[in-house]
Amino acid sequence: MRALTHSSAATEHKLHLPALDGLRGLALVGVLLFHADGLLPGGYLGVDLFFVLSGYLITSLLLTEHRDRGRIDLAAFWVRRARRLFPALLALMPAVAVYGWVFARPEELHTLRLQALASLGYFANWHAIFDHRSYWQLFSAPSPLEHTWSLSIEEQFYLVWPLIVTLLLRRHGPRVVLGVSLLLTLLSMAAMAALFSAGATSRAYLGTDTRMAAILAGAALATLLPLGSTLPAACARWLDALGLVAAAGLAIAWAKLHGTSSFLYHGGFWLSELAALVLIACAVLDRKSLVARALSVKPLAWLGTISYGVYLWHWPVNVLLTEERTQLHGVALQLLRLALGFAVALASYYVIERPIRRNGFAFKRLQYWVPALLVVALFLVVRSKDARGSSSAEPERLTSGASGLEFPSYRVAVFGDSTANSLGWGLRALRQKGVAVELLGKDGCTMLGDSCDGGHWAEQVRALRPDATVIYLAGAFLHGLSVDGDWHTACRPDWDAKFEATLRRGLHDAERPEGRLFVVTAPYPSGRYDKPEYRAQIDCINASLRRAIATSPSARLVDLHQRLCPNGQCQQNLPNNAPLRPDGVHFSIEGAEHVARWVFQQMRQ
Repeated sequence: MRALTHSSAATEHKLHLPALDGLRGLALVGVLLFHADGLLPGGYLGVDLFFVLSGYLITSLLLTEHRDRGRIDLAAFWVRRARRLFPALLALMPAVAVYGWVFARPEELHTLRLQALASLGYFANWHAIFDHRSYWQLFSAPSPLEHTWSLSIEEQFYLVWPLIVTLLLRRHGPRVVLGVSLLLTLLSMAAMAALFSAGATSRAYLGTDTRMAAILAGAALATLLPLGSTLPAACARWLDALGLVAAAGLAIAWAKLHGTSSFLYHGGFWLSELAALVLIACAVLDRKSLVARALSVKPLAWLGTISYGVYLWHWPVNVLLTEERTQLHGVALQLLRLALGFAVALASYYVIERPIRRNGFAFKRLQYWVPALLVVALFLVVRSKDARGSSSAEPERLTSGASGLEFPSYRVAVFGDSTANSLGWGLRALRQKGVAVELLGKDGCTMLGDSCDGGHWAEQVRALRPDATVIYLAGAFLHGLSVDGDWHTACRPDWDAKFEATLRRGLHDAERPEGRLFVVTAPYPSGRYDKPEYRAQIDCINASLRRAIATSPSARLVDLHQRLCPNGQCQQNLPNNAPLRPDGVHFSIEGAEHVARWVFQQMRQ
């Protein structure tokens, strides 16, 4: 087994081209700039470039091994993939646990634990889909594991595709692999077009079936263009010109194409993947071409060699280093994030990734060590919830002296988005005797689609029978609708109408004859979100809240906007000078308690 593994590793080394490293580095640059507060609006398409390149390289490796050895050693392949990818991901988990212990908001902890389990199991993309999380809310409710969805799709491909190729090559040649690749690519494209929904793009964007077209397109190219292929000089010049056109097309898409555009799901992704195929062809067929030489420049190629670690660590670093924690913003903050992200990624590459990839694990009895390390990582992340949860103020309950049974005398249900849970934790922290607070907010709740349409509110109200129901949607301005390829936000008539109609239904579902219903206005955001367009959207949202309340006899307005932002001047800090809303939208733990005290007074009047 060891000899076969080294032989396969040698084969993999032969497939190495600097231009392909540079292409991987270019993809990483796009992602880094997109994650830098959306500096490059279409930079998320760098992930698509990763997918195409991965499909090409993995399939090339499989075809080359079958050609040279007459068979594919699946066990050795999977061992190499595990050694390449899993140790670095496992090393990330203690850092995520520390983040949960020290920095995460209480309402984040449960989600963080589930995301860690999904990431280690490589089904993070499906967890996000089933949890109705939108990838495009990553700046409003950031999680340090938000980016692992793409790693899950790749790992699922590594698990299934080699099996398919092995079975096909036992009786057929590469042409059959090509046919199957193209067929599955077309099916994936059809699935994306059919499953796309303008109001909820998560299913189409995150699904393995919908995103597999990119990887399979790369696989198809591998059957047509083996590494080492060459072209006549005249044809190479034409290919180089085509590569420049493809590069220009990608540059325009990365600069202009937003991830919620309907065009993206009805051709945009496929054009991006076609451009990626052309660039791969340029890199492989003519190392002296202008495109190949540009991609082979040492800084870009070096970035490609460490791209996995940089991708893995850069987003958790971004989530950790906020404006409030660093007292930096703009270019200075982004440079600090890049510096720390690269420092950790380099340590990961030289201490963990490269040594294990070249020499295997330094200890024996892997059948014991690997499960043990996995259990330790899981324990740390799960324990992060308990550590913070145990210190969080649970509501006091009145006790029946005869039976010892506990029951609340006054139950409050809090509905809305992640900001509702932020406020709800503040209500809990008040520790009002006999008051129980149920946190029913949902991350990504938009009142625009399936993620939060009030449909389950009636059922939850019937089950909980709250004395008071609170609705808070301060993050609504961060969400929009795709209408004929145009992105509509609050203050557009169609957005306002849908938001208001859905809210009215939600108010109707949340009404209870024996209870009281409160709708809390949204304050202007602060920090990086304090912009004229966002302030205007908050004004439109609050106007919609007032119109919806007018149709509900039992609903009452709690004007938190006026309390925090009188005359447009918003309170930024607490009396002890700590920030009220560290990320500009969600309250800090102390800030939530400070605001909740006033909100609770309004509720009891």
